Amino acid sequence: MNLNNWQSQLRKGLLDTVILNLLGKGRCHGYEMVQSLKQIRALRIREGNIYPILARLETDGLATCHQEPSRDGPPRKYYELTKLGRETVAEMNMHWDELTQSMQTIRKGS
Repeated sequence: MNLNNWQSQLRKGLLDTVILNLLGKGRCHGYEMVQSLKQIRALRIREGNIYPILARLETDGLATCHQEPSRDGPPRKYYELTKLGRETVAEMNMHWDELTQSMQTIRKGS
């Protein structure tokens, strides 16, 4: 097994859930999300990774986006969850909790 490959695949699989959870805390712009996600070293997020995901979440109806003027330069795009996004992230979190509990059971040998 290629060590780097499984870690990369795991990160890719988690990014949607992580980003939806971030948006669940309130609206924010992409750069703000990137800075928050960079604090999670295991994710190894790059700025270019987040914007395609945000665009897809918007296309899928899970998030909305609107621009607001910025004092520091060009307008910023702010993202927030839709009702469907809130329902979806709740479902994802329940599944994640079940999965991590099962994994702990397996790891402990119970």
